[in-house]
Amino acid sequence: MKTTYPEVKKYLNVFQFLQDCYQFRKNNTAEFSYETWADEIDVNDKSYLRMMVIGKRPLNLKMIDAFSKNLNLTGDEKTYFEILVQYTQSKTREHKELLGQKLISLLKNELDQIEIKLHFDFLSNPLLPRLQVILSFDDIDQSVKNLAWLLGSSESEILNALTTLINFKLIEKNGDRLIPAKKSFKVPDQFGDLGLEAFYHKNLDDAKSAIQLPKDERRYKTLMLPMNQIEFNEYLQSLQNFTTELLAKHNYENYENRRLYQVHFNLFPVSQPQIDNTATSQCSEV
Repeated sequence: MKTTYPEVKKYLNVFQFLQDCYQFRKNNTAEFSYETWADEIDVNDKSYLRMMVIGKRPLNLKMIDAFSKNLNLTGDEKTYFEILVQYTQSKTREHKELLGQKLISLLKNELDQIEIKLHFDFLSNPLLPRLQVILSFDDIDQSVKNLAWLLGSSESEILNALTTLINFKLIEKNGDRLIPAKKSFKVPDQFGDLGLEAFYHKNLDDAKSAIQLPKDERRYKTLMLPMNQIEFNEYLQSLQNFTTELLAKHNYENYENRRLYQVHFNLFPVSQPQIDNTATSQCSEV
């Protein structure tokens, strides 16, 4: 059961957001019902309210304003909610893409990120970015022994990594705690960067080893997608939007009952283009 109220900026579907809001209140107040909610937002028919929440009826401007006030949405949250309603109910791909870009822009503003300049030094040792992320959680026991256990490293490796992160000014001491300069980081994707090459080589090796883990701890998915250059560029944009959404949705303060998962997306051609367009294209999933 969720213990915190659903955050609108963690959603790309307004109906799922409203359903989670209803379920949260129901879980915390047994007497809460659609009839209660209808009274709160001045809707005469509780059945009609339920149909709106589950997506069987559209949300109009009056209901957008009513829900915004009832859910105490202010500032960017209210703006995000208004765009989210339009995005969810959009009927055309072009309009949906335009609204999606607006949502992603708002999500990016929420991510407190630092851009890593020292590519090779930072990325050639995958322990550094993993340790940087672990230290961003407020409830982590930062003892060297615990950090070594969490990340499957030796205590000497952790000590060396901490020294490196401090020297890079990516973390700093604040009393008895180590605080990251920013909660999140990004590395510019520069073609031919040796640090990125080292990072991906090492982590692809880790991914191959992880296939031995129980299935409920790891997943592998392969898609075969025929695309021309325009479709390829659209896919890249969709992937960027998707990763931004995931970063915003899983931007937690606490580590309790969580594990750090590393996700990789690999995209590369496995065939040559065909000049003759008479062949029938197919998509495949493994």
